Amino acid sequence: MILSSNTNEHHKSHVSETSETLDVREGPSPITSTDVSISRSDIPSITKILVTHDGKDSSNKAVNYAISLSNLSGAEIVLLRIVEDVDKIEGTSVNIGGSSNTDDSLKRNVHGPFVDAMEDTIRKCKEAGCKNKISYKFRIGDLVSEIVDEIKAEGYDMIVLTSAHIDSLIRSLFSDARKIISNVTIPVLIV
Repeated sequence: MILSSNTNEHHKSHVSETSETLDVREGPSPITSTDVSISRSDIPSITKILVTHDGKDSSNKAVNYAISLSNLSGAEIVLLRIVEDVDKIEGTSVNIGGSSNTDDSLKRNVHGPFVDAMEDTIRKCKEAGCKNKISYKFRIGDLVSEIVDEIKAEGYDMIVLTSAHIDSLIRSLFSDARKIISNVTIPVLIV
């Protein structure tokens, strides 16, 4: 059996002489076993996009994709920077203040180069044409677990990650992106 989409008359006659022709437009798809409806009510809305940002140019590529998606969907963008080793950060301070009665009223203010860099990134996003709300967050801890926890806590509709060129199958099996993907239920765009 030959499947063909060639509309050349000579080719069609050759196909019909040598084999049976199958019209793939009829009946259920032989490729998928379950039917997923395509309708207006089944199209997901994207209202909040998380973008991991580590201050490198590769992260800026991810931000560019997020801006494009945001401009199409109207989604808010949240830039997330994970700080794994707080002790190695120079010039950054965290001030904690608030009522001593309850931990819920504590306010944390981060100051220094990380904040300046994130605010500069947001300014560049606005200059590049980002039409929607854009903000940033910092989380301190393990990269993978902090990203997964942020997604679960804040109700994002999509995450945009960057992934460095991986030259080994072994490294790709244990990459941070793979660990994140296996622990979230939202769509992931890897740039």
